[in-house]
Amino acid sequence: MFSRAERAGWLVACAIAPGAAGAIEFTVSLGAVEAPSFQAKAVSVSISDKSFRLAAGEVVLLDRTFRKVNVTCGAFRFEPDRIECRDGVLDTDGSRMPVAFSWYPKKSELDLTAIPRPKETWRLEAKTVGGVRRSEVSVANGSLANLAAWIPGGLPRTSAGTFEGKFVIDSSSEQSLWGQVAVRGAAFSDASGSHAGEKLDAVLRFFAQPAGAAWRWNATLEWTGGEVYWLPIYQRAIGQELRAEGLFDERRIAVARATLKLPGIGDMEAAGVDWDRKAGRVLNANLRSGSLDAQAFYKQVLQPHFAGTAFSDLKVGGALEIASLRMRDAELEAVDVTLRDLSFEDVSHRFAVVGASGRLPWHRTEETRLDLQLKGAEALGIPFGATKLPVTMRGMRFRLEQVEIPLFDGKLTMKGFATDPPGEEDWRWSFSGAVTPLSMERFTQALGWPMMHGVIGAEIPRVSYSRSTLRVAGALVFKVFDGIVEVRNIALADPFGKAPRFAADLAMKDLDLDLLTRTFSFGSIKGRVDADVAGLELSNWSPVKFDIRVRSSAGEYPRKISQKAVENIAALGGATAAAAVQRLFLRFFEQFDYEKLGWTCHLEKGVCRMGGVENTAQGYVLVKGAGVPALSVLGYNREVNWEVLLERMKRIAQDNVRAVVE
Repeated sequence: MFSRAERAGWLVACAIAPGAAGAIEFTVSLGAVEAPSFQAKAVSVSISDKSFRLAAGEVVLLDRTFRKVNVTCGAFRFEPDRIECRDGVLDTDGSRMPVAFSWYPKKSELDLTAIPRPKETWRLEAKTVGGVRRSEVSVANGSLANLAAWIPGGLPRTSAGTFEGKFVIDSSSEQSLWGQVAVRGAAFSDASGSHAGEKLDAVLRFFAQPAGAAWRWNATLEWTGGEVYWLPIYQRAIGQELRAEGLFDERRIAVARATLKLPGIGDMEAAGVDWDRKAGRVLNANLRSGSLDAQAFYKQVLQPHFAGTAFSDLKVGGALEIASLRMRDAELEAVDVTLRDLSFEDVSHRFAVVGASGRLPWHRTEETRLDLQLKGAEALGIPFGATKLPVTMRGMRFRLEQVEIPLFDGKLTMKGFATDPPGEEDWRWSFSGAVTPLSMERFTQALGWPMMHGVIGAEIPRVSYSRSTLRVAGALVFKVFDGIVEVRNIALADPFGKAPRFAADLAMKDLDLDLLTRTFSFGSIKGRVDADVAGLELSNWSPVKFDIRVRSSAGEYPRKISQKAVENIAALGGATAAAAVQRLFLRFFEQFDYEKLGWTCHLEKGVCRMGGVENTAQGYVLVKGAGVPALSVLGYNREVNWEVLLERMKRIAQDNVRAVVE
């Protein structure tokens, strides 16, 4: 009989009637039956020595409702020592499931088998072993997708995969729950998309006992396949092994101690972890590690988070150790990390850091200081020497008062470096500084440019970074080719991205043409030149737009141009064979006088619209001759495809062009 606590408002009608061949059949009708997490309405049971039938109008189990529930047995035995149902069927809402059970009243033993789908078997065995009441559920080839409907609201739902396992409840003076479950090809997700997993292979072993209103537990998880995203963490399986113990109740899961082994990386330990079950997030946690291999840690743990950023593909070396990582009230409160000879390099050679060592003690609200030593670094092909970075930190604000960084044979001085916390505009930072004079020869050699002579030096009023764009206020001044080059309005968008975009305006004064042309093997031109480049735009360091105007500088100075330079300038102008009337001059003279020279180009949409110092009926003048013989170089093509013009420049460099002059 059901106890009063297990039923509510039930009506019993018991009838005894003769069955087939004189058999006796008992029928019991129950109005309603209730137990924890269970409720049944309109329940009736019919039993004879060879048949069994249970019917319920409605059954509510773990908040799931089933209607028109019927259990019938193909073969039924009703004996004093055994009640057995074979070839049974559970029928509810039109779906059918094979079931079978055996009940031994004197020993209070139950053996129940259910087959929810082909090849999937659930078995419940309840018996007394050594004076301890034990209930054991074993599952073979269980469907995780079918379990989704039983998962409480707010938790991720399983959608694929299978599992096998055993769950045991021992009822004694100290009740316990223990077991093991193995999942294969599992997948889960939630409606928000902030928790998901795919192709998971894992084995979980667990043990739990009541502790007042909570349960004390310990577990071991071996994760061998698949990937999990649990905002903000993304992790792929590398054979991790997690051992943990703690308490859980209706509100939270608490981890007192946990050890995580990461093959090829190192070990990590956690304590004081509080998981809010309803909110689905970590409230508090303490984490530390031993020495971790930096390359493996980056590849297996960090790299997935950097997809689509400048740090998505790095070569990493060295080691790091997490002395402590602390979360409080669902926010990161403090991190203390030690770096040991850490190096990383972008595979596209856009930036690199070499030999970083030091301690990084960061705190969300308290001021801390970072003392980092670097053996060297590189950015966009420019190498920097060894330096120390004394950074003051408070939350996401970082300050660096002043530092001098070796740069070739000079140095870069940074003053007042400061950041603002990232918001909708991402990171923002700024600094001022200066570049002491350094060798232009070493600078151009490092960048792979033709060797130039002179020095670079500049005061930098302010460099700022916001909205993924770096800007330089004021002018950078270069002393090169015995002249002055000023670069203004510098802006570099997405500097370490796949396709950085650069913009600037340049003004060049009194460049020595002899030094310039010798540098580029262009032929010899004696004289001075000014040049302005307005609205320069580069995409992935290739020009897409600019207005350039090159012209002879004002003043008195020798003006001579060599035969080779004449040929190369004519090739740039795209002259035709019909203009080669005075080519004979080139046979008798090594150099010529000129009055002025110049070139203009407006580049837009891949086309360079060109001009010179004067216009003619046929085209434009690139070099206007003077003296005897008076030799001028003309250009005839006003519009030239930029790629074609670049190809001409390459041919000039290869010394395989002939000029057309007059």
